[in-house]
Amino acid sequence: MAVKMADIAREAGVSIGTVGRVLHRNGYVSQEARKRVEAAVSRLGYVPNVMARALKSQKSGIIGCLAMENVNGLFQRINSAFTQAAEQAGYQIVTMLGRSGHRDEEKLIDQFTGLRVDGLAVISNKNLTGALFDKLRARGIPVVAVERTYSHPHVDNLSVRDREGCYQAAERFLQKGHRRVAAIAAGWAEPVEAARREGFRQALCDWGVPRERQLVQTVGQYRLEEGRAAMEALLALDEPPTGVFCTADTLAAGAMQAIYQAGRRVPEDFSIAGYDNVLAAQLAPAIDSVDLDMERIGERIVSILRRRMEAPAAPAIWEELDTVYISRGTVASPKASPATRAESQLK
Repeated sequence: MAVKMADIAREAGVSIGTVGRVLHRNGYVSQEARKRVEAAVSRLGYVPNVMARALKSQKSGIIGCLAMENVNGLFQRINSAFTQAAEQAGYQIVTMLGRSGHRDEEKLIDQFTGLRVDGLAVISNKNLTGALFDKLRARGIPVVAVERTYSHPHVDNLSVRDREGCYQAAERFLQKGHRRVAAIAAGWAEPVEAARREGFRQALCDWGVPRERQLVQTVGQYRLEEGRAAMEALLALDEPPTGVFCTADTLAAGAMQAIYQAGRRVPEDFSIAGYDNVLAAQLAPAIDSVDLDMERIGERIVSILRRRMEAPAAPAIWEELDTVYISRGTVASPKASPATRAESQLK
């Protein structure tokens, strides 16, 4: 027999109203009463009937998360931060992944609407159409797009200042004395990738490195093997770079393989930094990387969705988040070349 709220109330010695406030995280309950209710829930094995509650209140207490599966794993970090913030706000999260090349977003949207989600966060996924957003709006489901954004009148957007983040990363190399610094970057025309490349290029231009002398090695995917091949090509140049900035940690991991294969050490012989801080701390050595303020991202996703729930007709907003440069000492001053050392000794 299913456990009911009345059973919990009897077990805990409180009213049904108190049980409801604890379970729905709505209203004041003393710490002592809360502990008794939570203990009764645990002993009796109570499982809330989410769908029944949704039918009664027209709110399910569930927020959906539709992400795009990818190799660099940035979506997982954003989803984790979002889940934590949503749970603190009293919501449950259901996450589904779109798969590259499958175009199964319409099926996933239908599943979210069947769950009667109160809102939907679309993370790093660019495969939704205007028709799908219209379908969600018709069902009263607000949407916020995160990292990969949409120009749709009923979609709120939370983007990252990728251009500024890459500009600041390139400046780290320049401030350390590098003038032959390269970038390994995805070559797509998407706004995110274009912004990352442009941020790197603009920093070099501002420091007096003309575009024709800039080394930007583009790749087709954020894959380790592509980062390795790009780094091998850079090291094979007659005048190779003294450092490399990679616009994803997965590319940086591959680049480090090529650097070590060439007999060089990081940072003693070569400087490197990544982007997204997904793998940077796990590499040997741990490398510099541009991170996102994950706690703030989670909080802003929930806040934007709740704003839209309360004001469905409000104009769409477009909000940008800053990046944070994480220094682990792998961008160091370049070694002087033999010619430069000889010139210095003559002086």
